[in-house]
Amino acid sequence: MQNDRTIRACLLFICFVLAVYSLYVTQHLLAPFAMAIFIWIVIDTFARWIDGLTSKIPYWAALTMALTIVFLGLTGVVLIITDTAVTIANDSEGYAKKITRIFNGAGNFFSKFEWVRENVDMTSEGLNERFGIAAKVQSGILGFTSAIISILQNFVLIAVYVAFLFAAQAGFTKKVDDLFPDPNKKSSAVKIMTRIRTSVEKYVGVQTVVSLVQTVLSYFVMAGLGLENALFWAMVIFIMNYIPIIGGIVAVAMPVLFGVVEFDNMTSVALLAGGLFLVQFIINSTLQPKMMGDSMNLSSLVVLLSLAMWAALWGGVGAFLGAPLTVMLMIILAQFETTRWIAILLSADGHPELDEIEKKVIQATPGM
Repeated sequence: MQNDRTIRACLLFICFVLAVYSLYVTQHLLAPFAMAIFIWIVIDTFARWIDGLTSKIPYWAALTMALTIVFLGLTGVVLIITDTAVTIANDSEGYAKKITRIFNGAGNFFSKFEWVRENVDMTSEGLNERFGIAAKVQSGILGFTSAIISILQNFVLIAVYVAFLFAAQAGFTKKVDDLFPDPNKKSSAVKIMTRIRTSVEKYVGVQTVVSLVQTVLSYFVMAGLGLENALFWAMVIFIMNYIPIIGGIVAVAMPVLFGVVEFDNMTSVALLAGGLFLVQFIINSTLQPKMMGDSMNLSSLVVLLSLAMWAALWGGVGAFLGAPLTVMLMIILAQFETTRWIAILLSADGHPELDEIEKKVIQATPGM
């Protein structure tokens, strides 16, 4: 018996290593397809929501409306981000000069200390030569711009995938019937797929509402203080908020760092940082927990680790989809006795196979 468990554990570990390696090797193929599935679920959920508003709107009309709205929204975001990213890249030399002046001011301050004055050249030329400030700033900005343009280029491939997913959508029900002729197995499979879709839909819906509220409030803070490209940074905040834990912090930190370069006084920078972090803190501590509930059923540690793992495998797409992908993996692993223990470790409450309704029934049942 012990030997059988050891063999199963070894086989499970080997399968895990091979799966991770396969995901890494095929990232250029699978990452855009995973993003396409994500967008397909978003559009289909939006279409079914529109369809449910009134019986007078058929699904095909609701789907057309959803596709049009999402397409126009994504096009607007792409145009704003692309235009601003190119503008920032063109102004990289000017940003480098401003940062050099900031370092020069810091150098004048620290030159008052004898040890610093004797051992470090605190002039702007000396600091630039020692730390390579101008080159690093320009390189960083150009790299940031290239990364954005690279991501946007993948949207062409993603759009093709989404189109084919909607074309194949009509045949999904028949394929499930053919795959699971046994009614019991079919019911179990449908339940798993429904649970996965419900979790992803709720995650997307909550993150979209939360991101939209934070984006609007953050835009008013940035525009009110006169930060350049406030609309661009609002779009960055909206997108980055889909990355749990880390995304919101990075999205707020980036405009603050640019504010250090753009503003002539630290008071404006402090107000910008305080306003943006206050908005994030209020939303993350009130609105998001109330809306999200237990739909994800992932602990904060698991979310952080999954973010790191998927980002290492698929880059920005992995970080963006890390949480829903981990939920899907947890639900699937919970269906097999050999891997159920992994799903229990990933879950926040030890019940990875139950949905919110089933958990409420258990909690309401005496002696459970």
